[in-house]
Amino acid sequence: MTLEHIAEIWGGWKHQAELFVGLSADAMHVHVGVTLLLLIALLTRKRMDHWLPWLSVLIIECCNEFIDLNQAQGSIENNWPASQHDILNTMFLPTAIMIYARVKRFEAVGAWG
Repeated sequence: MTLEHIAEIWGGWKHQAELFVGLSADAMHVHVGVTLLLLIALLTRKRMDHWLPWLSVLIIECCNEFIDLNQAQGSIENNWPASQHDILNTMFLPTAIMIYARVKRFEAVGAWG
């Protein structure tokens, strides 16, 4: 099985998920990013301000975009600007949540005076 074939199957699954949930691809990236952050934090028993859940979401999203970039030529998924857009959509809220949690934790322990 080639990477292009895997990308074709993966793209079909993602499209079906969008239709089932009724959200756009951009909205799916936002929802999946936050959901993954919460699930990974829960499963690893790490706080929201820990780097592991955030980094895990980034790695998963980069894998997703790597697969997308390997779809057949002419596919709307096979372009770097769209992948950058998807990474931003996926990572914005997990990044904001992690930063907020870090700030609140530092405030709670008085680390900033």
